[in-house]
Amino acid sequence: MHKRLPPLNALRVFAAAARTENFMQAGESLFVTQGAVSRQIKQLEEWLGVPVFTRTHRGVQLTPAGRQLATAVDTAFQHIDTVVQNLQHHNLRQQLAINLPPTFATRWMAPRLPDFRRQFPHIDLSISTHDVHAPRDVRHCDCVIAFSDQAWADGDCSLLMVEQHVMLASPVLWVDAQPPRLEEATLLHITDGNVRMPMWEHWCAAQGLTEVNPKPGLSFSTLDQVINAALAGAGVAIVDEAMVPRELAAGSLRPLSDVKVAGPHGYWFVNLARDAESRALVGLFRDWLAGQFASA
Repeated sequence: MHKRLPPLNALRVFAAAARTENFMQAGESLFVTQGAVSRQIKQLEEWLGVPVFTRTHRGVQLTPAGRQLATAVDTAFQHIDTVVQNLQHHNLRQQLAINLPPTFATRWMAPRLPDFRRQFPHIDLSISTHDVHAPRDVRHCDCVIAFSDQAWADGDCSLLMVEQHVMLASPVLWVDAQPPRLEEATLLHITDGNVRMPMWEHWCAAQGLTEVNPKPGLSFSTLDQVINAALAGAGVAIVDEAMVPRELAAGSLRPLSDVKVAGPHGYWFVNLARDAESRALVGLFRDWLAGQFASA
């Protein structure tokens, strides 16, 4: 009982011979002798029970059965070649899983992703924005950018950037070219879980603003929400300057003064790579980040 398909090597030789209708040229393309080609074709014909070439003193020509088989074999080999190339290309791709603070991801990282793709087209980033405070909080990530006032005690951490706070608001709050008075303005706050972050307390202490009550106002769970509320004219915000370069350049948010206050929080790079391949990818990503911060 015959197998469903003839020998693969015979089909490979037949495909080469069918393209040229010349056994010698087919042998040269396969680095075998003309006699070896002839033997493989004969074996194929015996398996099929029909001739695929007619042989004359001028050479060989495909028979109708041979032309039918040549079309099928050529299509099959092209399909196999496409699948193999796709598999090889897939194997060359690498994935890096990172966790970022939400506002950092949308306002700082997202505009820079095209540059990363241009430099590392073979690396696919998987970006999450979970609330994490220690390596035990992170699963299935190769690295983390953590927002904190200090390095993680049990992590491989390095400081990327300390926040540079500016006080700003929408131009709609200016009256007669004068900024809103803090004693009368609505202050916009950000919370960390259920705890309001002391952004305004830190600012007022640094500036000696004893007449301003830093507690009342509107509170939001992300800095991005605070920025959007400020854009809508809901109040005055203290934000990291690095998160609003486009708004400052466009004038949609305006500083109330030229003062900047550093920290106390910053962005820390945490290396969680567990194997050699991950360490190599994390190294590339960390170097790219360093270049982005240096040119900002």
